[in-house]
Amino acid sequence: MKKTIDQICHGHSREEIAASIQAVVEDLIVRSVGHWLERTRARNLALSGGLFSNVRLNRLLAESLPLDEIFIFPAMGDEGLAVGAALCFLRERDGLDAWLGNRRRLNSLYLGSDHGERIDVYLRGIARTCHDSGNVAELAAELLASGRIGAVYTDRMEYGPRALGARSIIASPVEPSITEELNSRLRRSEFMPFAPYVLAEDAECVFEISSRNRYTARFMTICCGVRPQWRERLTAITHLDNTARPQILSDEDNPLFAAILRRFHERTAIPVLINTRL
Repeated sequence: MKKTIDQICHGHSREEIAASIQAVVEDLIVRSVGHWLERTRARNLALSGGLFSNVRLNRLLAESLPLDEIFIFPAMGDEGLAVGAALCFLRERDGLDAWLGNRRRLNSLYLGSDHGERIDVYLRGIARTCHDSGNVAELAAELLASGRIGAVYTDRMEYGPRALGARSIIASPVEPSITEELNSRLRRSEFMPFAPYVLAEDAECVFEISSRNRYTARFMTICCGVRPQWRERLTAITHLDNTARPQILSDEDNPLFAAILRRFHERTAIPVLINTRL
């Protein structure tokens, strides 16, 4: 298989190869999922597995198929296998009816380790750091508005590949150069814009959010259109096709993360911040 693929790709640029693979994936998966939706008459679609870390594909499924709602399991890589194994065990032990009767919506992914005050002790022991006892959200918003880059480390770590405000790097999305600076300092070669996070009350103002994609956008697993009036102002988070991969956040989800954004919005009239992993 590798030899055949190498022959097909020979002489083509990496951009052409990537675009071709993306086109094949989109065509195949949309037709396959559409076939099963038609057969089952289902209107709610749940997806899992590494393929569905492809947020452009997820958007295409949501917008081209007759769906009421789409959901992508946030730990869509191999880390999700543990959840599948547990669900399989419970179904076999208790039966399908009991399993279905105990279903509930996933509200939080802060399921990882929590180092508590040990992280504070460690940081205070580094000579280059200083400690400020003021209002955390207010100070963070002030620094971010002045062009500084910040980080949030609070409570339990996120489960899955997305930074969701427990272990996040944050920055203002206004300057396009921030993408290059972040990638350089993080030693990344990525060329895509960074993902934003937005408060629930502002989400529909900035992004093309509906009942179809709102729930899964809480976990940054789908991209959606950026409203025309925001594209030029939010260049650091807007893709070439005028989309972004937002995280929709409420105060209940992560009070500190929400407070920082709310203070930043009040200072700058910009309702989103860049959010990428540490």
